[in-house]
Amino acid sequence: MKLVPARREDLPLLPSIALRSKSHWDYPQDFLDKCKIFFEAEYTEEYLKTSHTFLFVQDSEIVGMGSLLWEDIPMIDSFWLLPENIGKGYGKQAFDLLIKEAQKLNWPNLTIISDIYAEGFYKAMGAKRVGEVPSEVQDTMLPKMLIDLG
Repeated sequence: MKLVPARREDLPLLPSIALRSKSHWDYPQDFLDKCKIFFEAEYTEEYLKTSHTFLFVQDSEIVGMGSLLWEDIPMIDSFWLLPENIGKGYGKQAFDLLIKEAQKLNWPNLTIISDIYAEGFYKAMGAKRVGEVPSEVQDTMLPKMLIDLG
């Protein structure tokens, strides 16, 4: 697997990948409709300029996308696999590649605001739950996780 930096031409793909990934889980349609609006507003040219956003590519096929962002704190801001690629080991490979990118940037750690269904994955990758934050899209609290890069 390799990370391919997302380009301006890839912008239409990013919300699509995120929404397809989110749709894999048992969420109601009204919530997914809100997520679609959120993702379309999130992934912009400005976002590409301020983040390190990548497509996850395996054998010339896009299997997902992820982004590193440091505004107030260093974080994994996005991490999405297309549903047909979940459970194939691609998540661990992509996560490890994002960690290596953050280490190249000399970031000390990464915060992850986890989807409820993804907390177990991040724990398996070595992240620890350090709190909760309110969701921007639904009336719930999301796990706040931290992984040390030292």
